[in-house]
Amino acid sequence: MMAARLLLVASTVVSPGCASKRQSADPEVLRVGVLPDDAPEELQRRHAPLLAYLTGALNRRFDLIIPLTYEEFERDAEAGRYDLVFFGGYTFVQQRSRFVPLVMRDIDTRFVSYFLVRRDDPAQTIMDLRGRKLVFGSRLSTSGHLMPRYFLKEMGIRPEEFFAEVQYSGSHDRTAAAVLNKEADVGVANSQVIDNMLQTGRLRPNSLRILWRTPPYPDYVWAVSKDLDKNLRDQILQSFLDLSQADVGQREILAHQGASFFLPAGAEDFVPLERIAEEMGLLSSGP
Repeated sequence: MMAARLLLVASTVVSPGCASKRQSADPEVLRVGVLPDDAPEELQRRHAPLLAYLTGALNRRFDLIIPLTYEEFERDAEAGRYDLVFFGGYTFVQQRSRFVPLVMRDIDTRFVSYFLVRRDDPAQTIMDLRGRKLVFGSRLSTSGHLMPRYFLKEMGIRPEEFFAEVQYSGSHDRTAAAVLNKEADVGVANSQVIDNMLQTGRLRPNSLRILWRTPPYPDYVWAVSKDLDKNLRDQILQSFLDLSQADVGQREILAHQGASFFLPAGAEDFVPLERIAEEMGLLSSGP
């Protein structure tokens, strides 16, 4: 793992520690924060093509900022250090007063989480895991904590009472590793990250088994700071919506994002998550 924050401009590395509060509403350099839900090198691979495209489309530079933890990501968002942000649903709800939702990927309207066990684990249902060890992702993760905890609650399961131990790995790739390494018996992770790990060889086929797929829920969103100029916001929105499968280069950008296309997003898309977070006492009382 990297010892310091990694910042990248498409393929250009810049100095760490320069994520200061934005001063201009129409900046020449836009700071892009992304949720650290996977390994830093994977996040760079995933987002660099998109930011290169936006740089060309808008004739502005986009700096990719990859924080080390969800907590650092949230602190930087709250401090106004990002102009464009790739939020998880839960982290967006926490920062909803500071950011305007722009677009969601087609997959984000019906996202799911996986409950993972080792291939040879005898469990067939969640109820078979009583007294075993569970690992969530980050406490601030929609797919790795909030929604899985909610679905467990709907089953009548309070994790801290049902499981022998509840851990938090910090990211989805580390959740998979914890189950593989027998540090936990079951892990809850983002379906897209796990599918990508299988496709790229970071996770061996059949090493883990999907015990249960959750029902779908809304998740990730690209959002912009409310401090950003309205015309610039609209230009960024249109650039996302212009991405098309008909163009070979743009098709590759969409594939890296795990999307077939982008669609406009609104705050109303995340009302269900907000209600769930409030119901479970997990929503900040801040602005």
